[in-house]
Amino acid sequence: MRCEAQGVPDRYTYITWEHRWPGHALVLRSYPGSEVLHLNNLTYEYSGFYTCRVENGVGVSWNPGAGAGQAYLLVEGTLSITMIYDNVFDFLI
Repeated sequence: MRCEAQGVPDRYTYITWEHRWPGHALVLRSYPGSEVLHLNNLTYEYSGFYTCRVENGVGVSWNPGAGAGQAYLLVEGTLSITMIYDNVFDFLI
């Protein structure tokens, strides 16, 4: 998965990736922040929402979703992967 931030200034710190199950606030997995999240050997348990958190040093934004983007990943069986994006990786900071 790729996290492509947009904002001013255009220097970003990728904070973290978080994996949550739909309808639950509990973070199932947390990954170090990076522009790209590589996942290997996926099973159904990796399905869920993945959130990328980014900062650019601006503490205040009028955009309530600033600094975070989310995608839904569905792993069916061992070969079928479906991704549904929800304003993912298009951050306005």
